[in-house]
Amino acid sequence: MYSCPGCGSMMVFDPAGQQLKCGMCDRTESIESADQREARQASDRVEMDLFTCPNCGGEVHAMNTTAASFCSYCGSPVMLNHTRSEVTPPDTIAPFRVTRDACFAKYQSMLKKSLCVDHRLKRNVTAESFRGIYVPFHTYSARVTGSAVLEGHQTKGDDTYYYSTAVNLNHRFDDILHDASKEMPDALSERIARVPTDSFKPFSPAYISGFYADTPDTNPNAYLSFAKAAAVREGLKDVMDSLDDGCTYSTGEAEKKLIPLASAEHTGETLVPYWFMSLRSGKRVLYAVQNGITGEMAADTPMDIPRFGLFALILAVPLFFLLNAFLTLRPEMVMVIAMLLAVAAQLIVNGRRKAVKEQQLKQQMAESAEDDMSARMAQRKRMENRAHSGTWYNVGGIGGAVLLILAMYGISLIDSIYIFWMASFGLTAVMLLTFFIGRKSMSRPPVGSIVALLAMVAGTVILITDVFHSNDTAMYVISFIILASVVWESIDLLLMHNRECSNPLPQFETHQGGDDNA
Repeated sequence: MYSCPGCGSMMVFDPAGQQLKCGMCDRTESIESADQREARQASDRVEMDLFTCPNCGGEVHAMNTTAASFCSYCGSPVMLNHTRSEVTPPDTIAPFRVTRDACFAKYQSMLKKSLCVDHRLKRNVTAESFRGIYVPFHTYSARVTGSAVLEGHQTKGDDTYYYSTAVNLNHRFDDILHDASKEMPDALSERIARVPTDSFKPFSPAYISGFYADTPDTNPNAYLSFAKAAAVREGLKDVMDSLDDGCTYSTGEAEKKLIPLASAEHTGETLVPYWFMSLRSGKRVLYAVQNGITGEMAADTPMDIPRFGLFALILAVPLFFLLNAFLTLRPEMVMVIAMLLAVAAQLIVNGRRKAVKEQQLKQQMAESAEDDMSARMAQRKRMENRAHSGTWYNVGGIGGAVLLILAMYGISLIDSIYIFWMASFGLTAVMLLTFFIGRKSMSRPPVGSIVALLAMVAGTVILITDVFHSNDTAMYVISFIILASVVWESIDLLLMHNRECSNPLPQFETHQGGDDNA
């Protein structure tokens, strides 16, 4: 323990001042001075407290901390088992730069951007909920030497030109990082793992004082191919930047050819700081993680479904009166509009189910014994592209709403019943097509979409055959059933989103760490 030379109290590392600070008298001391005073600088082993969760088996080391009263990984509010342990220190460490208060402020700002985020996150998460943890990373050096052909294209006016450009790579990259902890969720850490190279310093236990630290528990040789792929990717990026020819290049085939030509070696271990928050949500757990150097944050933000429903209702009431003031509602029109909403809802649900399936495949790939790095990198690229295209999805959603309103206005001007026949028949056919296409990403057919499809078929038959002799009641009943199924689908979509925004409770005692077997 680092004790204060003034009052004898515990000293902890202060990210703001980048030095040790006494919690009682606010005395500060440099890392070098504290190491010399405690004679710890040359130690090959470091004695630390080991905290083990009795529920999930997660382990975390600590120095100069009070007893841990909750588990950072499964969110259990239990007193962790406490023992003494000696660990081999890493070669380097990147000390915390972001303070706990700054981390919590950014988290609150993130929550404020969503009006319907789960209220438990705003009510139950405080600054003290974030625990500073140093996560172990393997470090690698990789070199790639070889040639490949990049396929590119460039659009000039109405014409598109295609090019094949030969490139040569002779690049070496150091300080390639890969998470070495089974406990830290890879899906979160990989999104914010970027660390500037000037952040690393020779290891000193003083940097951990007041924080927690995990230890490496994965085989570094399992990620040599990851380092090779990272070197190839960065090398190609460097070469494409130097071309500066205005072309858009595809690198997939070039990466496949160059990865076997690359070489990599494990160069050591380091510790990277994270602010980590976990919150139990039934049989799931919500995480929020911030990079303690760059401030980048990734968080699970599920929706509050009742609040979302209330917010949607508040918007729907004035919209209803507005449309009623400008549109002449007819039973055929109401049914066709309901069909339009059902098709739109089905397309959105299909897209979300496909995204969930891709995420599951990514997790299976990460846990698989096979080390198909090219497939893993391609999957990661798809996930990054989806994250970068969020703005376009929002623009598309707004555009879709505008088109729907224009379509409703156009439908209100239609006087021919035959147009409504064709519209209902066409929308039912589209709904049937999207239903069967979407089944590829469904474990079971959603009840809401089945009800909507059956109601649309019945409505089309009733409209074309006029079996009820133009009785408006039948049209309105069918429309109500279709709209109810749209609400059903919307709730299913929100539940799917919330499940995607949470994680299963970890069980580290039985976790085998598939990457070790790669």
